[in-house]
This record gives sequence, structure tokens and C-alpha cells, in this order.
Amino acid sequence: MEVRLSKPLLMDGATATNLLLNGMPQYSCPAEWILNHPDSLRRLHRQFLQAGSRIICTPTAQANVVMLEEWGKQKQMACYNEQLARLTVETCRSFDKDVLVAGVVAPLSIQVEPFGDTPFFDLVGIYAHQALALKEGGVDLLIADTMNTISQSRAAILGCRQAGLPVMVTLNVEEDGDTCMGSDLVSALIICQNLGAVAFGLSCCDRPEKLYHHIEEIAPYAKIPIIVRPKAGESFESLLSPQEMASQMRGLLERGATLVGGCCYTTPEHIKEIGKMMAEFPFENVRVAREDEDTILMAGATEPYFLDEYFEQSEPVYCHKDMSDELLELEESGADVVTVCVETVDDAYDFALNAHMLHIPVSFISDSEEALEMVLLMYNGCAFVDSRSGIDEEILNRLARAYGATVR
Repeated sequence: MEVRLSKPLLMDGATATNLLLNGMPQYSCPAEWILNHPDSLRRLHRQFLQAGSRIICTPTAQANVVMLEEWGKQKQMACYNEQLARLTVETCRSFDKDVLVAGVVAPLSIQVEPFGDTPFFDLVGIYAHQALALKEGGVDLLIADTMNTISQSRAAILGCRQAGLPVMVTLNVEEDGDTCMGSDLVSALIICQNLGAVAFGLSCCDRPEKLYHHIEEIAPYAKIPIIVRPKAGESFESLLSPQEMASQMRGLLERGATLVGGCCYTTPEHIKEIGKMMAEFPFENVRVAREDEDTILMAGATEPYFLDEYFEQSEPVYCHKDMSDELLELEESGADVVTVCVETVDDAYDFALNAHMLHIPVSFISDSEEALEMVLLMYNGCAFVDSRSGIDEEILNRLARAYGATVR
């Protein structure tokens, strides 16, 4: 099915919290319980569809190999994801063949190097395997949902696109708009959209009115649709009414969001009221002030950078295991962009482990295609690729496109 996200679309609401109301034990394995009680999911999805949802998400947030290991079900990962996807697709297609099904991948309870023990490659592989299983189940697109770090967001995009399907990304951020690892929301947007995400936004976080500032912050830089899926409350005892939630959601549309739904505690009744509000909302009147087209948008793992065409690069710095002194000196040198010479795959790995200490944009120069691809894959930001690199121009441009970099 062709996926078109350019027009406003209503998504669904919460799956897990609604299933808990319908008998799913709190500490059970959701994937296993749903497959043993498929009518519960069918009924919930039909309720969201009847409420107006045009994108339904699979109940696979906890069906990755890391989460399933908690229940000793990790070997069932592919089977669970394929079956849950197929169950969702069949329900949606029987209701309306044009409804989109988004396969959900979610944050993993592991940390990648240098802050944890897991290699970045392993993270990409975990997401790729789940994405391929979801594709086998017939989903139309994928959503990396409620991500909480830049590294996990990047790994999810890189892994999911191995399935050949469009990938959306939502983040769960703190009240100040940063991720739990201190990454800025604008930085995350720039990185994800440069990597090829087809939509970007927020999920979970808080109730709608608490997210207005965050949407205002990212909208000027967004070249892709903005998603927002807020909470309806913190518990079933402290919920916004459907009318209250719809009223607050209007403020998100006024600030530029076009793909909206709900996360925790959002019921079909909430979605129905949001849909009514969207049907009357004048999207054509929304005006978002855009960043100057001449500004070069770059980003590191924690912050965005805004450059003009006259930026100055440093002299090349060479990679080794402890680059802290060199990187500090370069930040104080007055250069706008650090030039990093990557000669080998080991260089790429060494720089990736040091990159979090750098707080200005980076440009990679290399004579090795393998080394350049490795550093672009592992660097948790948007980089320049130096056109003086001793690599064929066509290859340079291909690698830059693949990893959201810019050849200069």
C-alpha cells in the first residue's frame, strides 16, 4: 500500500493500558497474552477504527528480543511480531483497506557504548530483525515509538529501513525537551529527518498542553510531518475527559502537528473527540515560521548547530583511543567545524567512543570507503563529509545520503 503522510491523519490511542482494562494481567508477557486472547485486540482496534483512526499501531512495543527475554520468550520474537502484525492488518483491512498499519519498535533496556556495553551494531541488528518480522506480518510502515536517546533512534532507523518500509520516529522527552541522556529535541529532529525518517515527533511525555512549547521549538526546522501522541493522564483515576483532550490537542495542530493520536490511557472515546475536532480544524490557515533556507542545519548527539556557507574548518585531527585533550583544544581554537581524519575502521571506532565530548560540528575526511562508512554509521549526529577525501565522488555522495551527512 502507498503510504502518504502529507495530509493530516488521526492515529490510534493506547494499546497496553486499554488491554489492562480488558483483563490483561499487569505483569504478563503482552505478546503472548494477546495471541492467546486475539479478540481483545480485534475489539480494541475496531473501536479505534470506528472512532476515526487512519493509522493503527501493532502491539509490539514489548515484543523485541531484549524485552521478551524477561519472560524467557526471546526465541519467539519473530513469530510473535509476525503474528501480531498479521492480526492487526487483518482487522484493519476488514474494516477499511486504506487504513495504514504501523509496526511498532520501541526503546531497549540496554545502553550502547561508550555509556554501556552494547556495540551500536548489535542495536541496529535487534531493530532490523524485529522490523523484518513485522514486514512479514504485512505492516505498511514502521514507527520507532517513544525513543529516549539519539543512539537508539538512529539504530532504529538504520535497522528498520533494512525492511524497505517508511520509518516514523517519536521521542519521549523530559519536561525541558531533552531526552534522558541530555539530547536536544531540535538536534534529534535534524538527525532523524536527515537519516530518512518520514515523520518525527513526540509520544507519551505528558498531556497535550504541556507539549505546546516542544512543537513550537521543532516546527521551524521540520521538513517532514510532525507526530504528537500525548498521554490522556497519569492513571485511569486522573484522566482528561475526551472533550478536554480534544480541546488541548487543537493547540498542537495550531503549532504545526498533523499526525496525532494518543498514548497512555487514551481511549477510543478520546480518539473519537480528537477526530471530530480535526474534521473542523482549518489546517490551511496554520502558518509556521521557517528557518532561513540558506542556514545549514547540523547536529551533534546533544545539540543542534546553525551554520552559514562561510564556516571555517580546523586542521585535521587524527583518531586514537583517548582524544579528550585534542577535542577540547579544537573547541577553543575558534574553528566552526572540526575536521577529523579517519584512516581505518579502528579510527572510526575510536572517534565514535570519543564523539560525545565534542560540542561543535564535525567533518570527516578519509581515503578509505570502509572507514568513512563506519564512522558515519557510528557517529550519533549529522556530519559533513570533506569533498577532499580520496574517494570517488559518486561513492562520497552515496555514503552521505545513506547516513544523513552533507558533502562539502
